[in-house]
Amino acid sequence: MHDSRNLLRKELQKARSALDVTTQHAAATAITPHVVTSIEQCRPELANASASRTVASYLSHGGEIDAMPTTLALHSRGWTIVLPVCGANASMEFCPWTPDDELTFNRYGIGEPITAPVAIESIDVVLVPGVGFNTSGSRIGHGVGFYDRFFARCADRSHDPLRLALAHDLQVVDLPTPEPWDVPMHRVLTPTKVIDTTTCA
Repeated sequence: MHDSRNLLRKELQKARSALDVTTQHAAATAITPHVVTSIEQCRPELANASASRTVASYLSHGGEIDAMPTTLALHSRGWTIVLPVCGANASMEFCPWTPDDELTFNRYGIGEPITAPVAIESIDVVLVPGVGFNTSGSRIGHGVGFYDRFFARCADRSHDPLRLALAHDLQVVDLPTPEPWDVPMHRVLTPTKVIDTTTCA
């Protein structure tokens, strides 16, 4: 099973990285309203502009859908933005970021904030990148386990942020049987589809 997951991961990474700039830009623009609508439908209490709301976003690499248009749209609506900071042993914290903040670059060449991490319990929504997803919300990442471990920590604290996967249409495929530690997404969002996997949980 591990061989099949690794082979599929490589195929999807190659296909995702081959997408041209125009396609990538169109995908990033098209997915923003799906994110906004999903938040309103799944966690209506977060639609209140006076509420304290925090979204964990990401900086794309390797052909991932660019989350920045969505991130900036939420920031303009008053959301606090936090971005991942990768630590040892595939650990990951999320730290506040605003569009004017400087970033430092990690060993993968991805920008990270230099602010202090927020408490897990303060994160309401997580925009989740990945390599492959299926219609049940299962996910294949890059094989390191950053998000798996982060969501395990959320579960340990009985915290259930809304998990919205952002994917190109070509990334929604049949996947091997999930590993015991895999955490399903609440919704898988592509430029053309909103796949509700758990009735918003």
